Amino acid sequence: MARQVKTRPERLRLPRGGEFAAVWIGELGSVAGDQLAKVAVALLVFDRTGSAAWTGAAYAANFLAPLVTGPLLAGLADRYRRRELMVTCLLLQALCVALMAVPVAPLPLLVAGTMIVASLQIPFKGAQGAVIRQALADHLIENHALSPEDPARNELNAAGRARLQLTREIGQLAGLGGAAAVVLAIGTSWALAVDVVTYLLAAVLLRCRLRDRPAPTGALTGSAVASLARQLQTAGRLVRDDRAVRLLVLFIALIGCTAAADAVVVPLAAELGAPRWVIGPLLGADCAGMILGARWMEQQPGSRQAKLMGPLAVLSVAPLVLFWLEPMASAATVRHGGAWWWPTLGAGMLLVVSGACSVYYIGATADLTERVNENVAGTVNGLSSTILRAAQGLGAMTAGGLAQISSAGMAVALVGSLGVLLTGACAVQWRRTQRSPQVRSTAEA
Repeated sequence: MARQVKTRPERLRLPRGGEFAAVWIGELGSVAGDQLAKVAVALLVFDRTGSAAWTGAAYAANFLAPLVTGPLLAGLADRYRRRELMVTCLLLQALCVALMAVPVAPLPLLVAGTMIVASLQIPFKGAQGAVIRQALADHLIENHALSPEDPARNELNAAGRARLQLTREIGQLAGLGGAAAVVLAIGTSWALAVDVVTYLLAAVLLRCRLRDRPAPTGALTGSAVASLARQLQTAGRLVRDDRAVRLLVLFIALIGCTAAADAVVVPLAAELGAPRWVIGPLLGADCAGMILGARWMEQQPGSRQAKLMGPLAVLSVAPLVLFWLEPMASAATVRHGGAWWWPTLGAGMLLVVSGACSVYYIGATADLTERVNENVAGTVNGLSSTILRAAQGLGAMTAGGLAQISSAGMAVALVGSLGVLLTGACAVQWRRTQRSPQVRSTAEA
């Protein structure tokens, strides 16, 4: 019997235990392990080849593989039981990394393993987002006697995604600070073995703590290829027919502009005359900002997140425009005989602000999930993850190409300027959508 609550609490809090806790604890472990694996693979490839091209190819595999496999695998989260799908993805990732950890593993195997691990993240993230939505809805029903249609569902869903993003950024920041030292201390093979253990522990945790829910009602049957194609067509119609959904997809895609600075951080530090050790703090600056922003976003109600989405999107790229000043800062550094710290500190602060404001996409993904029916929620989550990765890769490649013909600071500023124009246009349209009556999208079974 559901526990009855006479009065609704002023602000619902995320559950401290149960399914949600299992998801975010497993996420923390796997993210930390992934940082070790990325550094280990980069060192393995570079040590064996001495080639920056091979090393870059191994890193690019994390972004390029999901571009091809993402649309094909995203629909799996709406075809199979989501707990089993998540556990299966984790076990397959553990197997791939275990093969990569073999000391005599050839380079093609390392790159292929990296691509497979990245591709498996798409159905995993699709199922994860749908499970969070289901678990938090059940939490509302069982602990607060609220209906699934209550507006608190969207608020709690957004808070849950903010907590997951906070977890990811903490893991990434810790990885940036310590992954290289750990890999150098224990060796590349042992670092990959640690990643295997994190995948296995996460699989056991999810298998034991998540409920065994059936596949979504209305999930497509028939051949796998035909079913996945119909799922993608259904998701495509949602984007085509609903202006709010289209804008949310664009908001998620435009987060790729914020990846520009990370892509050119090494030449940027050189242009500022900074020592090489500042590369790590510069890379971690936006992560630190996202940690602060995600913690703040978690406290905001869903309605306020929706109102702030447009302004935050613009503010996430506006600081990058100020990198136009980088050539003047570099010249001033030369004039003052190597006073590199003040322009570097300024660049770091701009990246912190950019990272803090980029958490708008947490609310965008949560709102996007709430606007679709349960039978396509996994597909939409998987596709949004694919769009996010593709946008980050495109932003990084664009900044790198521009840096070749101008400077690193100018490249970041150009991408930021384009981002301001695009996010500004989306923000205006989003505000008009918010003023009109809200219509939830419905998916065709």
